[in-house]
Amino acid sequence: MRNIRIIYKKELLDTIRDKRTIISMIVVPIFIFPLMTLGFSAFAASMAEKSAEETHQIAIIGGDSAPELYALIDSSTEVSICIIDPDSLEQAINSKKVRAALIIPKDFQEKILAIDSTGLIILFNAAEAKSNFAADKIAKIVNIYHGRIVEGRFSERNLDPLLNEPFELERENVAKEKMGSFLLSMFIPYIIIILCMIGAMYTAIDLTAGEKERGTLETILVSPVPRWQLATGKFLTILTTSVVSTVLVLSSMTGTMYLGLLSTTAMTEFLGFEITPVMIFVILLMMIPTACLLSALLMSISIFAKSYKEAQSYISPLMILVILPALVSFIPGVELNMKLAFLPLVNICLSIKEALMGNINWLYIAIIFTSTVIYAAFAIFVTHRVFEKESVLFRS
Repeated sequence: MRNIRIIYKKELLDTIRDKRTIISMIVVPIFIFPLMTLGFSAFAASMAEKSAEETHQIAIIGGDSAPELYALIDSSTEVSICIIDPDSLEQAINSKKVRAALIIPKDFQEKILAIDSTGLIILFNAAEAKSNFAADKIAKIVNIYHGRIVEGRFSERNLDPLLNEPFELERENVAKEKMGSFLLSMFIPYIIIILCMIGAMYTAIDLTAGEKERGTLETILVSPVPRWQLATGKFLTILTTSVVSTVLVLSSMTGTMYLGLLSTTAMTEFLGFEITPVMIFVILLMMIPTACLLSALLMSISIFAKSYKEAQSYISPLMILVILPALVSFIPGVELNMKLAFLPLVNICLSIKEALMGNINWLYIAIIFTSTVIYAAFAIFVTHRVFEKESVLFRS
């Protein structure tokens, strides 16, 4: 342990002296991440509000068939009517000449007077925000006109408009305090997996392929210390940077989200957070073996590379393999069961997701922790064996 401790302190000190490590571990999570998150959120909200408030240009086809509806839309300050050829309507919407269009059938007025039903069509581009806003504004005006027609028909027959509404249906959320936790349960597991890998990636490359490229690996290998102890010291350094950077980013992100919600009254009323010490304990319990597993994998892959750049190209496929199972937290309907409890990374994501929702099953937690520790131990064993092969260490 003395040799491992010396190697660990030496590698950790060298890592801390590296400006790239300081930037990725401290500067980015503590300062840049909150600024980017709050700044982007404020900018996005400002642009959305600006787009919603501006007057959108729309087209009406068949306005002569519904003069009252046409006049109601024409008098609105939220939209302006544009005359356009019906044959080029879709092209005009896609080219943003008009944001949306209302198509009125020729027999619209006759059917309304005959107390018959008919239909209207709103054309818009769902992939474009301003087109969605314009379509919503048209629908709002059409609903007002619809209400007037229904009210007029009831009035002509001296009927109470409430006859059309025999009952009201209300939906009440019994778990308002868990809505914030529900949103966090989708993002936090994914973020933890990605952060554990990113936090370990640069250090793993620097302590293996980076030392090969700088020619300092040979100096360490001639020291009277067994190679498995050297590998363990390097592994612990990689693990430390992974855990520290993940904890810092999660803390920064949680604080940023909390401040963002406090500044938005509507969101505060809709979302509630219920984070308990037990949930935090489960997250940390799942994060440690995950960081061990990813740190060992990154180290064993990076040691094969001859240069920093080559190591990055080797790690790229691993990044894809890690991201795919991490996305399981976004898939609705996927719940933790005995089979998924043994699936690497997937079990971690689902256990954290269930914990944030308040559904903590200690049997599954024990199985997931034990299985992940076994996977991590095997990855560490492979890393030690690779570190003992001179054909890998001295590749040229």
